[in-house]
Amino acid sequence: MSQAIPVKKRSDISPVFKRLSSLLMIAGVLVCLVGIYGYLQGDLKAGFLSQSADRLKAAYQASLSTGESMSFLDGALYAVMKFAMVFIIAGSFLILNSVMMRIQNRERYKDFLCLQPALVLLVIFVYYPVLDMLRISFTNWNLLKEDYHFVGLKNYQWLFTGTGWRYFSNSLRITAVYTFWEVFVSLAGGILLAMLFNRMTSTYNALRALVFMPKYIATSTSAIIFIWILNGDYGILNYILRLFGINGPNWLNNASTALTGILFLTVWRVVGYAMMIYLSAMKGIPQEYYEAAAIDGADGMHRFRFITMPLLAPTTLFLFVTTFISSMKVFQSVDVMTGGGPYNSTMVMVQWIYNLAFENFRVDRASVVSVMFFLILMVCTIVTMRYSHNNVHYEL
Repeated sequence: MSQAIPVKKRSDISPVFKRLSSLLMIAGVLVCLVGIYGYLQGDLKAGFLSQSADRLKAAYQASLSTGESMSFLDGALYAVMKFAMVFIIAGSFLILNSVMMRIQNRERYKDFLCLQPALVLLVIFVYYPVLDMLRISFTNWNLLKEDYHFVGLKNYQWLFTGTGWRYFSNSLRITAVYTFWEVFVSLAGGILLAMLFNRMTSTYNALRALVFMPKYIATSTSAIIFIWILNGDYGILNYILRLFGINGPNWLNNASTALTGILFLTVWRVVGYAMMIYLSAMKGIPQEYYEAAAIDGADGMHRFRFITMPLLAPTTLFLFVTTFISSMKVFQSVDVMTGGGPYNSTMVMVQWIYNLAFENFRVDRASVVSVMFFLILMVCTIVTMRYSHNNVHYEL
């Protein structure tokens, strides 16, 4: 009979490990405090530190103009102010490692160490920008000015009670219309094409590849091609329509058809991807279900309704959530094909945020709109997941 291997308890941590954990805790707290000081001084512009921040900035500008280096103390304080968030993140990870060394055994802690590079990247490039965006929304940051200050809820008042609400509601409406049609075409077209191409022959393999290929063509490249296709004077689409006696509109220069022109590109790009996802899910459905239904007298429509559709519910949910989020964030095709025009008829939300930040140079207002857009996406995703929890079943 084999002897059980003893498992190290949390109280069995070696003294060296405990001392290292204590040192990491002390170092992490100190580094965090230094970072918080720099963040209060530089980014948050705390009143009691504002004079010191102005002096350090003036000393740095003077060193650039004269070529003389700053004093060691001023240089260190300026570096802390400039890279405050780096200090805070580094200190937080030191504290986290100290805690994990105390509560986990060595093997689990080694596993945690392997996760940290990815966690660091997520914190730096995802979570911190979101939090900093919230901070910027309370400022009057204009890219044409050298400095900015906190203005409280002024930007939110502009968005909800000022001139910004008209543009916000218009962009949200256009984004919702675009999202509805992209999601509808992706799901409906994807499942219909999957049923059509659900045959393992060389001919159908080639056809599936042709339908799926647009997904991996760069959006900007595809948009330029569709600008030519949808041109009102010499575009190939209007040329084909004229063969049938139909005078096509100037698709991208007409406010009533510009969004439709962008949707042509969207459908061409996304329907093949949805087809492949549905097709892979269909291949996982046991054929015994269809054989039993056929014996009971169910025709093709009944087998599709009562077997295929329910068993594809998890796949439909996956495609719905991913397509919904990506379509709400549409930008490249709109930016290349119309730039939000004509007359703001294709001014989707991300395009408006981009114009606010890099055409109007109002980073503060762009941050406010981004915060509200983030909340809308989060609420919609939570509602969808809560609904699917009770209506989507994953077991066969």
